[in-house]
Amino acid sequence: MEMPGWGYLARTPFTQMANLCGLPAMSVPLHWTPGGLPCGTPFTAPFGDEATLFRLASQLEEACPWFDRRPRIIRET
Repeated sequence: MEMPGWGYLARTPFTQMANLCGLPAMSVPLHWTPGGLPCGTPFTAPFGDEATLFRLASQLEEACPWFDRRPRIIRET
């Protein structure tokens, strides 16, 4: 018998630690597939240190802009 919720946990293996520990985390699209889909890179900060993630996201966005990038499937609709 499968425990309730285990299916969800299996589909989100990279977010569980931050969620269970209450740590701030983010996923930033630093890579794009040949089909134009973003691949997120996860980052986690110490408890209560969201400011570090905001600063990091700002620096990464400046170095590798993603604001105006859209997957082809979205651009075509």
